[in-house]
Amino acid sequence: MAKWLEIFSAQKQLWQQRQEIAQLRSELAKLRAQNDSMREGMRRCVTCEYRIDYKQRQEAQLQSAATPRAGGEP
Repeated sequence: MAKWLEIFSAQKQLWQQRQEIAQLRSELAKLRAQNDSMREGMRRCVTCEYRIDYKQRQEAQLQSAATPRAGGEP
């Protein structure tokens, strides 16, 4: 009888471990998907910031080139 209990106990433990592994794999997949999504979002954000900064610098250069300088030609 004790052997049967040991066998069933070991089987139950294996079953529980398989369930935990499946749950952890599911959580890992979810977290990886969130991480990839956030990484892509941050990449777009940084790229957008660079574009905005570049555009602002370009506009500032155009404005400074278009304004007449003091002491220059009338």
